[in-house]
Amino acid sequence: MKNRTSSHVFILLLIVAITAISHYSIYYGGLIRGYETSFYSGVRNIGLLAILALLPIVLKHAFKFSGNWTIYTSAVLLFSIGLTVQYRLFSDPEYISRQDRAAAREAKIRTLQMHYIQENYSAEKKQIMGLPATPPSPVDLSKETPRPSEETLTAVLFSGKTINPLLGLFGLIAAILFLRNEKVLEFLQNNGFLIVLLTLGPLIVAAVTSRAGKSIGNMTPWEPAKIPFLIGFAAILAVLYKNLARTYWGLPRAKDVVPLVFMAALPFVPFFLLKDFGQMMVFSAVYATLYLIAVRRFTQRSVFVGTVLLVVSILIVGALPLSTQERIPLLPTVAAPVKSVLPDRIQQRFHLWLDGFNPPTPETSWWKSDYDAYYKKLVEKDPNLPQLLEQDPDLQRSINVDAWFDVLAFQPAQATFGLASGGTTGRGLGLGYPELIPVADSDYIFAALAEELGLFGGLLLTLALLVLVSAGVRTALDSRDMFSKLCSIGLTAFIGFQALVNIGGITRALPMTGITLPFVSHGGFSLITSFVMLGMLMAFSHRNALDRRPDDIKLLP
Repeated sequence: MKNRTSSHVFILLLIVAITAISHYSIYYGGLIRGYETSFYSGVRNIGLLAILALLPIVLKHAFKFSGNWTIYTSAVLLFSIGLTVQYRLFSDPEYISRQDRAAAREAKIRTLQMHYIQENYSAEKKQIMGLPATPPSPVDLSKETPRPSEETLTAVLFSGKTINPLLGLFGLIAAILFLRNEKVLEFLQNNGFLIVLLTLGPLIVAAVTSRAGKSIGNMTPWEPAKIPFLIGFAAILAVLYKNLARTYWGLPRAKDVVPLVFMAALPFVPFFLLKDFGQMMVFSAVYATLYLIAVRRFTQRSVFVGTVLLVVSILIVGALPLSTQERIPLLPTVAAPVKSVLPDRIQQRFHLWLDGFNPPTPETSWWKSDYDAYYKKLVEKDPNLPQLLEQDPDLQRSINVDAWFDVLAFQPAQATFGLASGGTTGRGLGLGYPELIPVADSDYIFAALAEELGLFGGLLLTLALLVLVSAGVRTALDSRDMFSKLCSIGLTAFIGFQALVNIGGITRALPMTGITLPFVSHGGFSLITSFVMLGMLMAFSHRNALDRRPDDIKLLP
């Protein structure tokens, strides 16, 4: 398809229409279960998508945007999927209730039971149950009184689910306008190291003061730090990439590689403080991609890839669960030194990944503290528990299993059950049970999507991601200079690898790391950062389009 603005606007309007139909399906599914979904949230979501659908017309005519619209359209498709799943979750009384969750679940179950009785029970059975003796008949939802939504117009307008997308939209427009300017790009390239240092200070403070990976309320302030770190590393690499070609046995000179190693190591300082395994994986993959793009010699790339594979292999072998290591002779002995220095969180993630339905023993170093805390609460409720354990040693195994699934394994297990129950076509929008997955609107949103839309819904999301990444790669290939090329491929890699780590963790292809899915997950800085990255990619694509039309160079500010 040609890069016509009108064609993409038509596709975007089609996305708006399909999303509106999806919202109505969720509304109807809510009525089946006895509750109303929020009308204001639905209008808000469709309004946001309508703004995004008409924005290309403004960018084309007011700002003369000439870049690749495929990047934008695929991102809006991802965002629409996210809005739909979030509308499904946040309209469910069971998911949003904190104190009345059990009551909300009971009300839904009772409504479904009464619908089944009305449709399938004979008049005699109904009379025995004390119900009106009516013959079996279809349920007329219009005659029922569902539980009304408690969301008000003011709450919807001032909620983070409204403000964050708008901030992301403003960030997208600002990124397009600023990065089209050659002077802005020159400033970023010349001051990349300073930008990183100015970012590192607040980031470390936020990491030290954070609780459960959150700071400034319920936000993750290291999400927007991705952009300045990327700019700084790309700026240093754009200056040194020619010198990196001078190698000895495939190794670059120390004076050229030390600044890169130092710059690459800086973002890992706050992540080590947080023990944020997911961000470490994403940053490592992005930096490795940038280095492979910048270097040109085959021997250098071979040495780098071999070194990375060796380090990753050592870490994986050390993090494998003991039950897995014992299957290979001498492996536990070889892996013991590595396992002793690995953070507990990494060992925990690998055990959940490879042996998640079998809890470790209570004496396992990285599990012992959680088990002891759980056991202490049980003793407070039942002081006779230690005596019962002495009489029945097998009781500890039951307590260990309960603790494992209550503390760590419950969420991954629920996500796995949701994926399995979705099957090929899913249960249908509003008819599944994604509300049983904790934090389904953020880290586990892919599981919620796959349960109700099945394999087809998951493939649609994956296809949109592949289109976005391929368009970003094309933007990098068409870039005029190394700094623009590295920034474009870095932005694409951040979106692609973050999505890969998220989906891989949920489908158990990779360890679960607890990071969001770009453009899809409900989040604060994550969503805003994704839109800013999108705007930056569009700005680089615009510059590439002008390079192909030398006569229109006057359009640049």
